[in-house]
Amino acid sequence: MITIGMEEEIQIVDEHGQLIAHDFSTGLAEYGTPEGLIDREIHRCVIELKTRICNNVTELVTALGALRAQARRKAAAQGQQILIAGLHPTALWQQQALHEGPDFPHYAQLLDEYQEVARSAFSFGMHLHLGFDFAAPKLAIMNRLRHVLPEVLALSASSPFFEGRDTGLHTWRHSLLDRYPRMGTPDPWDSEHDYQAHVHRLRHLGCLTEDQGLWQDLRLHHRYGTLEVRIMDTHPDLERIGLIATLLKWEAETVLQELHAGREGAVWSRACIDENKWRARRHGLQAQWIEWDRDEVCSTAVHFERWWSRIAFRAGNAAERNYWERQLADALSEGTFADALREQVRLDGDWSRTLQWIAAMAFDRPPVLQQAGGWR
Repeated sequence: MITIGMEEEIQIVDEHGQLIAHDFSTGLAEYGTPEGLIDREIHRCVIELKTRICNNVTELVTALGALRAQARRKAAAQGQQILIAGLHPTALWQQQALHEGPDFPHYAQLLDEYQEVARSAFSFGMHLHLGFDFAAPKLAIMNRLRHVLPEVLALSASSPFFEGRDTGLHTWRHSLLDRYPRMGTPDPWDSEHDYQAHVHRLRHLGCLTEDQGLWQDLRLHHRYGTLEVRIMDTHPDLERIGLIATLLKWEAETVLQELHAGREGAVWSRACIDENKWRARRHGLQAQWIEWDRDEVCSTAVHFERWWSRIAFRAGNAAERNYWERQLADALSEGTFADALREQVRLDGDWSRTLQWIAAMAFDRPPVLQQAGGWR
């Protein structure tokens, strides 16, 4: 069984929807929850949510919904609210307060090493952790899981605006993040031993500290031993997050089964995956996808149908399969949150109203994923 957990970075804004520093030292104990933890990040306008380890997507969405509610209460105690998107569409990074100085040695070290790259990269992502049995061939799974990173990026895309300008992309977030070293699509690795040896070599040479790992779109976590998918923008819709988690979990389970059956399949190069990553960033769910196993370009509808047909057998029963099949069809029909945000900007003609609209999205209640058929 593959366990799952999620980290989500959410924005703290004032009553006008503008980013504001949050005093993390107040209100935490009062709003504790068994569903996970709330933590700080390098920018003081960020709260990071960390769910507990979950056995299925229903538990994950429930836990994340509870943590969002906790974060709303925590922000409200300081006259603030939360906003969920991959970037704040109008904020300037030069105006954002940081956790820095001797009270925050970890962040001080990052700022000293990465300078303006760290100060300007106030982006908001969600990271899905996939936990495996000790004997699972995690690097072989990781090599193949790389192939679908662009697809889940497209499903999550929520950052088309930066500093008040339409970037023309569905997700601008990676334009900030990919300025860090050791970022982006990971290379394929022959074994976990080789991957860990590379990390230890970087530490020995002073490239990484002892408590750091790689920061790529997908990594073997240096402490938890999970495969951590880091490519996604945050998304306000918990149902969309459940869909992304389901697709990634079923993909990992399918790859694991194929490996056990001796069907390893081709492993694509970083260069090939980056072609689809660009298409996802630029066009979202209107992208034309390259299927490298076929040397073919196809539409989103065809591409996702082929993916779904390959992994949908991982559903526990017909009710679960039908539920997520409908969610996928709805997602492809509705498009990205970037599409919705652009349309809202056009309708409002006023950023103050649009920012309030985005903040209101964070008040949605968690969907009821438990179906009458009793699937978990």
